[in-house]
Amino acid sequence: MPLFGAVALAIPPLIVGLSGAATADVLWTALRIAALEAFTLLFANIVTGAFRPIFNQAFGARLVHRIHLVTGISGLSLAIAHGVMALVFGIAGYLPAPLWVGPAALALLALVVGTALARRRFRSSWRRIHRLNYLIFVAILIHGLFIGYDLRSDIFLKVWFALYAAVTVAGYVFRIPRAPGGAKVSSR
Repeated sequence: MPLFGAVALAIPPLIVGLSGAATADVLWTALRIAALEAFTLLFANIVTGAFRPIFNQAFGARLVHRIHLVTGISGLSLAIAHGVMALVFGIAGYLPAPLWVGPAALALLALVVGTALARRRFRSSWRRIHRLNYLIFVAILIHGLFIGYDLRSDIFLKVWFALYAAVTVAGYVFRIPRAPGGAKVSSR
């Protein structure tokens, strides 16, 4: 897990650096790296949450919980930074619908992280709200595919993020409560 995490976090700056458009503008480069790293951290957060029972056995519940918290807060922080840089850089020329998916996903992500951090206050609902992470993941992936420079143009990144999507779907299926006849209905 740590090696995969290090590789996953190294890929965005590497892809952006090798793109040929990395030195065009420092803000443009930082904006792109922040977006890809935020998405990577959101993926890591979903995976550590979805497969938590397995990771808890392998690495210990305390470490897994800390990683889950750090990836969530760091992902939100980079997503906010990306949004601020996008406003500074300018959003003219982008398709409106995929463009506004970004701020909507960011607002939902802030809600999810905030609710999770204050989960004692939201005992009955925080888990349901936390499941919005899957919707946020899909929204950000669509946002990136339509207006993300690197995700639109780099085939390796498309394949890499398709792997993220496949693992996220597997995590969702792993965590779905089963129907009354099938054993698993816990409210993880």
